[in-house]
Amino acid sequence: MLSLLFLIFFLALCSCKKDTPAGYPSVQISAPYPSAIFNVPCTIQVTGHASDSKSLTSVTVYIANGQNVAVESPIKIPVTSNSMNVSCLYRLSDIHLPSGQYYMTITASNGTNTASAFQQIYIDAVPTKRVAIYAITRDAMGVHAWGIDSTFHVSPAYSYSVLGDYSSFDINSYYQQLYIAGHDSGNVNVYSVPMPSPDWAISGTPSPTPYFTNVCCNNDAEFISYYANNMPNGYVKCYNHLGALQSVFNATTGYYPVKTYTWGNFLFTEEKGISLSASEWLHIFYQLTSASYNQTGLAGPVTAIYGYDNNDIFIFGNTTSGGGFIKLYNIPGNTFYSPPFSLNSYGKLLSASQINANTYLLGFSNGTIYQYTFNPVSIIPYINSIIASSIRYDSINNQVITASGKTIRAYNYSVGSAILAASTTVSDSVRDLRILYNK
Repeated sequence: MLSLLFLIFFLALCSCKKDTPAGYPSVQISAPYPSAIFNVPCTIQVTGHASDSKSLTSVTVYIANGQNVAVESPIKIPVTSNSMNVSCLYRLSDIHLPSGQYYMTITASNGTNTASAFQQIYIDAVPTKRVAIYAITRDAMGVHAWGIDSTFHVSPAYSYSVLGDYSSFDINSYYQQLYIAGHDSGNVNVYSVPMPSPDWAISGTPSPTPYFTNVCCNNDAEFISYYANNMPNGYVKCYNHLGALQSVFNATTGYYPVKTYTWGNFLFTEEKGISLSASEWLHIFYQLTSASYNQTGLAGPVTAIYGYDNNDIFIFGNTTSGGGFIKLYNIPGNTFYSPPFSLNSYGKLLSASQINANTYLLGFSNGTIYQYTFNPVSIIPYINSIIASSIRYDSINNQVITASGKTIRAYNYSVGSAILAASTTVSDSVRDLRILYNK
């Protein structure tokens, strides 16, 4: 009887026993060695060991940033046993990775729990280099993009037939793309550069009024401005670099957008009235939601917009009477500050470029490029005898690139003076310039 009771107690105890919780795999990393330095691109030899008391279900190798987020594509290692050596060649190829500390990581899972081993490494970024300068011209045969290499040799990069016209163009260095927009009969065409090949396009509809009015690139946000086509107002459409529509920003009723600029969390748009008698507006949108944030009147058409600090942007343009203006716009206060001098005697402001937050170059129709400094405030002649349709500052080479008529020039920049470094010509008057970098 005692034996029977013991057997019943033993069976009851066994029936109440739960499965032992799964533990964590064991992971070690032996290569690369701590604080090893790697230049992009390169191949890294990774070795280590992973094991688990019951079973391994996956082993993965990747490079992570300080938040343990993979910055390159992970490699899945085939699981061959519950205790296995790990060895692979990891390709480091993302030229956009900034210099800094990263972590070579081996992660192992047993299906329930995951464990990781890290080895700190240092990555030296790919240096930023100027690949080419692009210039746009238009003649009776159509719109043409010209590439100017480091030796200032000119070669044709892109042509759009006589049926096409032109409103604006931009360069996306991050994705190595050239964007060029028609006006009242052309398309928006997107090309891979520096070896031109078609990527994607947006068809325009021929009409007596404009169709596309501007294109502006900002990493993976490409802003295309549309005139009010069959609507009471125009709009801006944001696409990614693959041509997928991301969002739409509607202009004020009775207005259409032209120039756009992104700064902080906002999209700034210059809006013109569809009626010629209407005033001109600066309309600010939240980038994330496309909702309107604020708007205010402008003194006239905008030449360029640049960020100054977290709360302010500079707006350069021309008054309705034709003279240039400079305005510092405060975003939270929706207010303008104007420098204590007049630009009326300089003629029309044709172009503007930012050297840094405090310094700008301004090209006027009087044949002079001026250097404007905000603090302390000053405006002085910088380059004489040049009517610059476009000015671009190359911060990598510390050069000022200008277009005047058919001539493109590069000047070595220094405060208060400019030294001509190179020049070349194209077939017709240059409409605009952009600089392509390697990343």
